[in-house]
Amino acid sequence: MRRNHPDQTELQLEPRELYREQCEDAEGNRYTVIAWRPFPGLDLVEFTLDDGSPVKFVDDCLFQVAETGTFITRCP
Repeated sequence: MRRNHPDQTELQLEPRELYREQCEDAEGNRYTVIAWRPFPGLDLVEFTLDDGSPVKFVDDCLFQVAETGTFITRCP
């Protein structure tokens, strides 16, 4: 068992959920996009659907599902 110096803290390497966005595609199908902080302390955000599928951020209103290429929007 490794012991840390009292001044050291262990890094939390688990991704942290930041928020969820309700989105839909052109046909009205609903999706939930989750924004993740994969590494603490870095200004990096990754996006997935609630089933874990990767999603690409396109702009303030638009995401693209990586596997299907489907565009989904969070703007009404």
